[in-house]
Amino acid sequence: MAKKYTEGESAPYTELEVIEDDLPPKLSKFRTFLLNFTQFGLNFMVLLLSVVVVPAQVEKMAGSAHKGRAMGGMVAGGAAVTFLVSPLIGMVSDRLKFRMGRRRPIILVGAALLCAGLLGMAVSAPEIIATHPGLRMANISGSLSTNYSNANLGDIMLQNGVGNDQQEHCDVDLIERRCWPFRENKSSHAAHPSASSYDFGNVAGHVHGVVLPRYAEHNSDEIQASGHLGLYVTFFLLVISSQAMVAVPFNALVADKSHPSQRGFNSGMMGAMILLGNVSGAIAGTAFTRVGVMTMYAIIIAVIVLSILISTCSVTEVAAKPDPRLEPLNCRVIFIGFWSPLKEHDFRWVFITRFLLQQGVATITGFLEYWLNDMIPLPYCWSAATSVALLLMPLLFAAAISSIAFGIISDSTGYRKIIVAIAAFTMAVGAFINAFLSGKFAFVIAGLMAFIIGLGFGAYQSVDFALVMDVLADNSDKAKDIAVWHQSLVLPQALATPIGGIVLDLFEKVNCRLGLGYIILFMTTTVYFILSGIFVFKIRRPR
Repeated sequence: MAKKYTEGESAPYTELEVIEDDLPPKLSKFRTFLLNFTQFGLNFMVLLLSVVVVPAQVEKMAGSAHKGRAMGGMVAGGAAVTFLVSPLIGMVSDRLKFRMGRRRPIILVGAALLCAGLLGMAVSAPEIIATHPGLRMANISGSLSTNYSNANLGDIMLQNGVGNDQQEHCDVDLIERRCWPFRENKSSHAAHPSASSYDFGNVAGHVHGVVLPRYAEHNSDEIQASGHLGLYVTFFLLVISSQAMVAVPFNALVADKSHPSQRGFNSGMMGAMILLGNVSGAIAGTAFTRVGVMTMYAIIIAVIVLSILISTCSVTEVAAKPDPRLEPLNCRVIFIGFWSPLKEHDFRWVFITRFLLQQGVATITGFLEYWLNDMIPLPYCWSAATSVALLLMPLLFAAAISSIAFGIISDSTGYRKIIVAIAAFTMAVGAFINAFLSGKFAFVIAGLMAFIIGLGFGAYQSVDFALVMDVLADNSDKAKDIAVWHQSLVLPQALATPIGGIVLDLFEKVNCRLGLGYIILFMTTTVYFILSGIFVFKIRRPR
């Protein structure tokens, strides 16, 4: 779709008359659903790997004492690879002239490499650690024995007397828990507030439910590491690169096939598939310790292959015509391509708006489990890992419904910026209330805030992609521009956790009794959301 302007580039957007040629045909709602199926598979994989599978594998390979550094290095390396690879893939995709199109060939090659990388990650680290109260740690690979399955966890707990006196082990002094790490004398293990025979508080938070409550008397140094960390990291980076090879041309394919009158619906459907993939990944993650590493990776590969085939077979492409505006790829073109889209006014503010909102989302999700563990009284002896999964359910389901609804509204009204502002301010309200939650019913209120934040996040997702399609300045460089825009999602994943970690540790040390670190963390998130809602009005063209 070529865009021609009746005025020079310096003229305000309100004075421009846009003439659009070569519009794509309108797709039926069912075809739009099929087209966006790849987003389901990708987000199923990302949620399952990042929240459940990868942390458990890394702990088994690196050991409990070094798992944090290993995970941090992998995440930073993955973000760097994505930052470098995505725009390059976009530039290549814009210049392909294959008979089956310029997007689908790269998607299919990326899918093949992605499956190879996933298989390598499974083979190089086939075991994880599972622990149960009163039992030694078990190595889990293909499947679990009956004695260590989650299904029998309740019976095991009752046999050990845990169920007979739940109140003794579930009522935790949260102030003592928060302040214990900052005490000068904490050499005694008994000094820890949750150091009892059955330690329900001492859960490896980042593992999100894969590692069950640890036996307090167990020495983690006795765990024998297995797997090959170097080989695993290599395959992990292959997966990250291959994911970009699928995601970048896929987003461009959706943009190619989106009629202007359907952009909001298409964006809403994309957001709904993203959230549905996240929900499905979270549900599948609950079975990880039952099915084991190899089976879980087989499920991920099957979902990825099926979803990509559904998307690529639901539409057709024609060979791209030569475009004289596209320069042949060379070092100068590649180097300039990383920031040239940001020189355009509207694109730059779309990027900043999305970056700030995603920075807030990444900050919340990165520290949500620690917040629940340290600040919120959890009912029914739930671990923070279980509580995170329960909070994600209302958030993601509300977001999925909101995404489709606001996608239709944005198409019928033409308003994009208003929806983004409403979404950002709604999420800011939820984050602000969470900053001061305490008391007996705090978890219930947190669930309500998760639903409210989900409504806002879904509304934002509904117009996120439509907004960038509205401001794309040049059809010939569409994939490259979308790849640069995609960095507004990648960069917060690398920046939010380090920044949030500094804020949390610094202010918790100042006043751990109040939980000042968590209060400032959520207030910082609130500021991110508010700025996102304000800066969206800097965009000129879309309403």
